Amino acid sequence: MKLLPPVAGSLLALLVAAPLAFAQDAPRAFAASPDVYKVIAESETHRIILVTWKPGQRDEFHSHPAGMGVYYVTDCKLSGHTPEGKPTQGERKAGLARFQPKPTKSHSVENVGSSECRIVLFEPK
Repeated sequence: MKLLPPVAGSLLALLVAAPLAFAQDAPRAFAASPDVYKVIAESETHRIILVTWKPGQRDEFHSHPAGMGVYYVTDCKLSGHTPEGKPTQGERKAGLARFQPKPTKSHSVENVGSSECRIVLFEPK
């Protein structure tokens, strides 16, 4: 089962303090940064994606659809970036799970910690 990205109060909401919009404003994460986002299972309606950022690694700008969830496998210290250049930082502990009921507009995420960050996303198609 795939868990979805951050929600209000979760990583993306904390890291990307940008207004929510339709997810079509940027490619989906797994298409934009296949080196970071690996589809590990999918059905006709959902995808489960394993996300791994190495220390210092930043993904490409991407978006997420409404109704996704996220589960933090490891502790993560991340910085979110908007196309307008507004970075925000946040830390999340392993074991945190959240839902994102609204789509998330274009953003990029960077691992600013000293260890690998891993999350699992559950995303509707």
